[in-house]
Amino acid sequence: MKLDGRVAIITGASGGIGKSAAKKMLEEGSKVVLVSRDKNRLKKVVEDIGRSDNLIYAAADVSHESEVLSVIEQTLTAFDKIDILINCAAIINDPTPFHLMTEDQWSNLINVNLKGTFQPIKAVIPIMMEQKSGNIVNISSLLGMRAIPKVPFSVYGVTKAGIIMLTKSIAVEYGQYNIRCNCIAPSTIRSPIMEPYLQDENAKRMLEGSFPLKRIGEPEDVSNAILFLVSEDSNWITGSVMALDGGISAKL
Repeated sequence: MKLDGRVAIITGASGGIGKSAAKKMLEEGSKVVLVSRDKNRLKKVVEDIGRSDNLIYAAADVSHESEVLSVIEQTLTAFDKIDILINCAAIINDPTPFHLMTEDQWSNLINVNLKGTFQPIKAVIPIMMEQKSGNIVNISSLLGMRAIPKVPFSVYGVTKAGIIMLTKSIAVEYGQYNIRCNCIAPSTIRSPIMEPYLQDENAKRMLEGSFPLKRIGEPEDVSNAILFLVSEDSNWITGSVMALDGGISAKL
């Protein structure tokens, strides 16, 4: 098994990508800590995956330092170490022209997407430095790399671009401690947010037809990439940004 004995924390674990990543990592021998603000959804994820001695969950807002530190403490109590951090926690706003965005919308996106990535990384870095090994994967977005016409997600894109630069900075600063940090930038992934569009056959056909591979991404497409980046198969890869987009950025 590729991750035998490793300990991983997954934020945003009640979402599709986080849940899929948890399943794959458990299958590969990892011990997993699921983190999300919604305790009830976390319990449902645990039920869906199946209870295991190698799986625990913790309800926490990862933009709050004290709650993140509590997760770290619970992880160390249960499993003694932390090898892997996967930052999936994120929100997206309704499509809104930039000049109509409110300050509250800006602050909410910054707090969850950027601060909610910063806090877990800051918390695990000293532990990884001491053990001279660690692996961090951040989930960004294609919208953090490109502004797309008629897709008004400017502030969301700012937060995802920030995650890309944070990834590179962490990789350069902490590579000397054998800590790797990489980033995945997906395009459209199947999720509850996307389901209303996929119920409309015309909208679904137009959306899928925009991708060279003629389909949108599945959570498993992202979790497969996560598994690669946290395994020894990628042990000389750090500071990279993997576009996971069905080829759409090749034609933009």
